[in-house]
Amino acid sequence: MNAATGLSASDVDYRHPWSVRLWHWANAAVVAVLLMTGLLIFDIHPHLYWGEDGQGGVGAFLSLSGTHLERAVPETELSIGRYHWDVTGFLGSVIDDGFGGKYLLAASAPSDWEFGATRGWHFAFAWLLGLSLPAYLVYLLCSGRLRRMLLPTREELKPRGIVKEFWQHMRLKRARGEAARHYNVLQKLSYLVVIFILFPTLILSGLTMSNAVTAAFPDLFTLFGGRQSARSIHFMAAMLLVAFVLVHVFQVFVAGFFNSMRSMLTGRFLIEREARR
Repeated sequence: MNAATGLSASDVDYRHPWSVRLWHWANAAVVAVLLMTGLLIFDIHPHLYWGEDGQGGVGAFLSLSGTHLERAVPETELSIGRYHWDVTGFLGSVIDDGFGGKYLLAASAPSDWEFGATRGWHFAFAWLLGLSLPAYLVYLLCSGRLRRMLLPTREELKPRGIVKEFWQHMRLKRARGEAARHYNVLQKLSYLVVIFILFPTLILSGLTMSNAVTAAFPDLFTLFGGRQSARSIHFMAAMLLVAFVLVHVFQVFVAGFFNSMRSMLTGRFLIEREARR
């Protein structure tokens, strides 16, 4: 036994086959590009509406607006309903468009970016995500990985078990022994939500904003309640995905950065055995 760590030994668990690792890293790159280009596109008209219409004079439930362009430091304001926050220099900058108007530009955006090219890249990578997701779902079902790795058991879904796991996460406790061989219930539920809810919502709401797609499938408007509703849902789903990614990366460090990275690069996850008492 190692006195410093309290561990008696370690086992190697082959957790991720090559197909899962390939899908993970490919989609990590795809999602990164989609988020960057999507935020730039949103920045041109940073207002969210519900229904079919979205334009000047129509009430938006979320807005990022620029004011006082003539000032040395133009102001930006975030509004959600009747609440307002000054986000100058944090969420965007007010830029003169050269025609007497103004628009918002993310602080980290390149100064020479082009809207048409950005939109083209966004749609190209969106198709990669849209085509890879059904393939991955088929793999999950046919390989048995969905049942074996992702579906929580009845015991895990009991409130007591969920509360216990949540408390473990709050205390930043790393799973060891047999518990480390499987995803915990919070991991399973979050992965299921991302794969079966967030990704399909992003894809379908994105398609609803395409004139070519909605001409062939007008029922998409009914599904989302209008083009602007689809745009708003698309944005909110993207922000939920960002929140998931941030929590996911944080948990990678809690679980052991090098061990987690090794498992997603080679498939092999080191299981730390619990010390005998």
